[in-house]
Amino acid sequence: MFEEIIKKIEQYDSIVIFGHLNPDGDCYGSALALKRTLSLKYTDKKFYVTGSGLPEFFDFLAPMDEVSDEIIASSLALLVDANDLPRMEDKRVFNALDWAKIDHHVDTGTFHEGPYVVDDNANSTADLIYLLIKENNLVVDKFIANALYLGLVTDTGHFQFVNDFDQTFQFAAFLVRNGANPKRIDSILNLKKERTLRVKGYVLSNYKKTKTGTIYIIYNKETIKDLKSDTNEISGMINLVGNVINYPVWASFAEYEDGRVRMEIRSNGPIIQPVANRVGGGGHQYAAGATLSSLDMNLIENVIADIDNEIRLWRKNK
Repeated sequence: MFEEIIKKIEQYDSIVIFGHLNPDGDCYGSALALKRTLSLKYTDKKFYVTGSGLPEFFDFLAPMDEVSDEIIASSLALLVDANDLPRMEDKRVFNALDWAKIDHHVDTGTFHEGPYVVDDNANSTADLIYLLIKENNLVVDKFIANALYLGLVTDTGHFQFVNDFDQTFQFAAFLVRNGANPKRIDSILNLKKERTLRVKGYVLSNYKKTKTGTIYIIYNKETIKDLKSDTNEISGMINLVGNVINYPVWASFAEYEDGRVRMEIRSNGPIIQPVANRVGGGGHQYAAGATLSSLDMNLIENVIADIDNEIRLWRKNK
């Protein structure tokens, strides 16, 4: 399955692992696990992970690497957890010598730069990194087990969005047997800052809903500043409007300082990935997102109408 990617890795002395915009636990954890297991196998090569990562996990796992322009320009770029080059957080990915990709999102067919493995039935990219490790008899130590567990638990929404429960819990058990610490990982993920309470209060007073079953919240940049938060942090709180009876889809729209808007959509039934695709985003069937050009209410209303259509289709086919 990963033969062509391994061949590509073996051709280069330097490999830089790139993650997507607004990295989450799967992006960060998968990248760190991949770096570690490959480093233990190929001791004569240099491996780096670039991007912002998840700072709250730096003490528990590891910070990101400082990677110079010169290193990237002489390296293979290994993309994880994203469709193609424009989705990478570190735009220097375009300057690499060569490219390969491992991803579990719906394949958009836009990556043509090198070998790739894409499986949108996988719960997380962490699942795929585990398969690469297993296929090539690579090492899983305590660090790798924790990094992969972080990827698994975040991309399944703490096991809410799972394709195969039997396989998923076998994977989780394997990671625990090899040193993963779910309690510690959950404690870090569940830490709340005081400003989270202010955001929650704002959401409870300002959420909107449709008769069809979409519930959503909109934050302009002035509101985000008043709440002493930032766009990425507040977007990560999308589940504050989630899992409400009779509202199978929830969404948030948060404005960046430059006027762009981060859109996040979640679902416990209707497939909403096509909605994100139609506005230039992507993701999974039940968890997707996009970056909109502006806080244009006509555009947002069109997205909400599109979500409502998916809800009606889902109810019709139930």
